[in-house]
Amino acid sequence: MKTYLAAPAVAILMSGTAHAALTADQVWQSWKDAGSMVGLTISAATENNSGGILTLNGVSIGAEGMPGLTISDLTLTEQADGSVEIVPGAEIGASMTGEAEGSVKVTHDGLTILAREAEGGLAYDYSAAALDVVYDSSYPGVSFDGSEAPTVTAAGDVKFANLSGTYSDTPGANRTFGWSLVADTLAYNTSSDDPGMEMKTVSTSSTDGIDMSLTFALPSTIALTAIASPADFTTALNEGLSFTLATKQGASSGTMKQESAFMPMDLVMNAGGGEGSVVFNKDTFSIKSTAEGLDISSGPGMMPVPLQVTSGPMQFDLTTPVIATEAAGDYAILLKLSDFSLNEEAWAMFDPNGALPRDAAQIAIDISGKTTMDLGALVAAEESGVPYTPAPESLNITELGVQVAGAALAATGAFTFDNSMGIPMPLGEANVTVTGANALIDGLIATGLISEDDAMGARMMMGMFMVPGANADELTSKIEAKEGMQILVNGQPLPM
Repeated sequence: MKTYLAAPAVAILMSGTAHAALTADQVWQSWKDAGSMVGLTISAATENNSGGILTLNGVSIGAEGMPGLTISDLTLTEQADGSVEIVPGAEIGASMTGEAEGSVKVTHDGLTILAREAEGGLAYDYSAAALDVVYDSSYPGVSFDGSEAPTVTAAGDVKFANLSGTYSDTPGANRTFGWSLVADTLAYNTSSDDPGMEMKTVSTSSTDGIDMSLTFALPSTIALTAIASPADFTTALNEGLSFTLATKQGASSGTMKQESAFMPMDLVMNAGGGEGSVVFNKDTFSIKSTAEGLDISSGPGMMPVPLQVTSGPMQFDLTTPVIATEAAGDYAILLKLSDFSLNEEAWAMFDPNGALPRDAAQIAIDISGKTTMDLGALVAAEESGVPYTPAPESLNITELGVQVAGAALAATGAFTFDNSMGIPMPLGEANVTVTGANALIDGLIATGLISEDDAMGARMMMGMFMVPGANADELTSKIEAKEGMQILVNGQPLPM
């Protein structure tokens, strides 16, 4: 399949070196120079510069012999403050040829771009009342009987309302690219038809209050295309390679309907706002995400009854060191799911008599510590087959909890590790409390999900590793890790 889409071309267009006062010709030439560096030809059928206004007609951006992005016209106007205003024409699009055929078209309401000098580089401020991307495509599907494969079709649109943002390219010891986007709404509609799979799908989505920003720093000492091995990647990180992303959004809603003999679906989804971030540099890799909650409803389809899943606030955090140093780095995992529940019709499929409590489920995992770890070495070990073992120094179990169907598990603990033997040797203790376990087992027996024999085995395991607590249907366990890799459970060594 030979295709060329224009996503990388946008960044290419917006690269270049700043001048004290930009001219339209300088901006246009910087685009052509940047394109040639990566094998793209950027050209116009006609060029006319008059009084500081450069008018381009029939602009094309693409690799030799391949379809690319086309823009009907561009007007670059020099401003009194040394910036250049760029206004694209109404017709912007790209085509696809080969096994997959189709087109992508961009329409806009008042899209303007302002090129300006910023910190020795170029910045582009953009805004539009509306920006829509419409696509359609067709490609060979799958044949299961040896006949000619049927054609699959897919189409859709992505729509931004009242969007604005900035793209920047700042030179220096680290060349730093920045991008931001703010929009009142982001919406999309998609449809597909796969005759071979006998499946038709239609989906919609709308999200309010989009706010995104990212930065990418690339050391001037190494080209991105030259990073070909874990060692190259480590070198680039040490010399300043980094990435950050921050996102924020308001409430969202969506639908998905799938006509299929095997997987029919009819979903309605609503979610509260949320925030997220990603940080990646030589010191840390961090992902953080929060969401206010969700509500997913499904009509009868794959399931014989309507299904509704709801959740309260959710949170996920992951932090890990990146390059090993003499001092151990921080790691952490945080996962919190609150008030996760199913509707009564779904419960009744496996528990029609209400043997199990319908309490909303809660999950909380909060662990952290110090470790020496090298992501580059992990990747190299995967490629070479030579094992690499991180060296943890500590583990803190701040919270480990699960509540479901009236039962609950809660655990806390703290451990340190001795790595002198080549493998981590733990020292410390954890305390575990389980409530409602016997009642849960009785309920599962009543529903028929487990048998009496299964329950007997589960109760024997609890008896081996836990002791009765202070309250009814409460079990506790104290797990200790001693010198010499000795593990004690409630004071008894393993194996018991």
